[in-house]
Amino acid sequence: MKAFAALYRELDASTSSLAKQSALQRYLREADAADAAWAVYFLAGGKPRQLVPTKLLRLLAQEAAGLPEWLFDESYDAVGDLAETIALLLPPPSEVHDLGLAAWVEQHLLPLRDAAKTAPDALPQRLRAQWRQLAAEERLVYFKLITGAFRVGVSKLQVTQALAAVGGIDAKRVAQRLMGYTHIAPGPGPTSTARSSHPSRAPSRCRRPAGSRTPSFWRIRSTCRSNSSMPCWGRLPTGSSSGSGTASARNSSSARARYGCGRAAKNW
Repeated sequence: MKAFAALYRELDASTSSLAKQSALQRYLREADAADAAWAVYFLAGGKPRQLVPTKLLRLLAQEAAGLPEWLFDESYDAVGDLAETIALLLPPPSEVHDLGLAAWVEQHLLPLRDAAKTAPDALPQRLRAQWRQLAAEERLVYFKLITGAFRVGVSKLQVTQALAAVGGIDAKRVAQRLMGYTHIAPGPGPTSTARSSHPSRAPSRCRRPAGSRTPSFWRIRSTCRSNSSMPCWGRLPTGSSSGSGTASARNSSSARARYGCGRAAKNW
């Protein structure tokens, strides 16, 4: 968690594309595989839905900081971001931890949603116990994630380029392997990043991670390929063509491309 928080701070503080690329590559080379998989997931645009109600977070933060509601609201207005406001107002941590990003996400953050539904009375104490372990810079990332507001000044293209550089393969192949990566229902696994950047891995077609819901793009191609060897954007459904002879074939071929591309874009 500390390494990812440091990466977030470095990316957020820099406007240089070269500096951001250097920071991404350094993190991917040094991070544990499971931590790198979650980092790529978040940096490429994936984020969990809000895990804890905002009203509860505000109330607990006010109590922990010992502030009246009006002063908390004034602080929030001055900072302009709820996650940063809470991270700054909470008292210093009283405990330490050595958990990585993957352990924090899987063992602490994601279970909060179920806890909010099944044991709401125990949720405040659970949150306080987590806050006591996190330093200020880690708290910022933590609150960004649980409020569903995580974003940083780096594009998916930059993440793709960093993975390609670390893995020593073409960026286009990495981009192909990352299709649907941020739509994985249970989140990435520890081998996800290694698979994306491994030079010997052949490009995948109609393949989805085990145990995950199939992204709409894969559903389109898988459905089409199950009925024909032709890709989905090269075939019209039965009865869609009209006319006869050579002119009909040409019109049908043109319509196939239009129909397929339109359907893929619509469903994606």
